[in-house]
Amino acid sequence: MIGVNNLNTVIDGNDLPILMNGKTYKGFYVSYSNYSKDVAVYGSDTTALVLGQMELFFVLNGDHRKQYKEFITQGFDKCLLYFKENMHDMNKYSDKL
Repeated sequence: MIGVNNLNTVIDGNDLPILMNGKTYKGFYVSYSNYSKDVAVYGSDTTALVLGQMELFFVLNGDHRKQYKEFITQGFDKCLLYFKENMHDMNKYSDKL
């Protein structure tokens, strides 16, 4: 686990370069939030696949920490595939693919 604060939990990630849509991003991480003010805005607790330096947020409603934790060591593409397979849980504020 990278870090924990009162607002959210960062599950894990890495700083390896990621090429997506012709742009290179510096790494990714997965973050979970059940902070009451975030829940008020997003409508529920959320799990976000964050690309680069908070440049893109692929947000799912609910707690997907366990599932993402299984894929993080396999890299961003595997985590993104999980996001795509669970788009029925996509939060309305999520960045679109």
